Amino acid sequence: PAAMAAAVCAPLSVTAAVVLLSPVERAINRWYYNDARRILESMPGLKVIGITGSYGKTSTKHYLYRILSEKYNVLMTPGSYNTTLGVIRTVREQLRPYHEVFLVEMGAKQRGDIREICELVHPTIGIVTSVGEQHLESFGSIENVQATKFELVDALPADGTAVLNDDFEYVASRRGENVRRVFRYTHGERGRDFSFEVKSYSAAETLFEVKGPQGEVQPLATSIVGSYNLSNIVAGYIVARELGVDAAAIRYAVGNIEQVEHRLN
Repeated sequence: PAAMAAAVCAPLSVTAAVVLLSPVERAINRWYYNDARRILESMPGLKVIGITGSYGKTSTKHYLYRILSEKYNVLMTPGSYNTTLGVIRTVREQLRPYHEVFLVEMGAKQRGDIREICELVHPTIGIVTSVGEQHLESFGSIENVQATKFELVDALPADGTAVLNDDFEYVASRRGENVRRVFRYTHGERGRDFSFEVKSYSAAETLFEVKGPQGEVQPLATSIVGSYNLSNIVAGYIVARELGVDAAAIRYAVGNIEQVEHRLN
């Protein structure tokens, strides 16, 4: 009887413990949040770049890190640290006064997740790599996915920059009127700000060209395969160009990009 009573009461005890400890957990998390905010506020010159999308955000983050590292001291959120708590941990454990650029991957499982990260880090450049049916079971509709991913663009300041992959219908159909600069990129389609076209493939490298808004053409070569990966490189190219990385440095960095772990290994 005693053992049976203990078995019956055990779930109730666990539930009671969770209820009692929830305020404590929230208080601890709030302290961590405020500490991360304090660190970020102590670095007003830090350039924060947000990266989100249903697909491609991790690869884009790594490629951009490689390119920007030619000119800047860059920190990026590691691995899949793309939640608010993951960003907080990165700030508290890894962000240092000598960092000049902070790349923040932003993931979401529901509306408001990306907005919450933006309220902490205040990005001035935002990249939306895609809007697709990832996590549709929690979002309910593709329109909710779109609205959530564009929480990043909505959070940018008026003088911010949005970089948008128009190869996806639910990116191309969304405007970014709240920011001064919006750069759109596509694979092979002219009429956008930036487009890219594959010139040749080989076992060693892929040669491709990026066409810019003034008609300029930038030839690039990479050992990375897949047109979707070239698209992610182009997003990095646009941001690097915006931040003043010279063409020779961009070409060198793109030529030396390595495949991201767990991607096409």
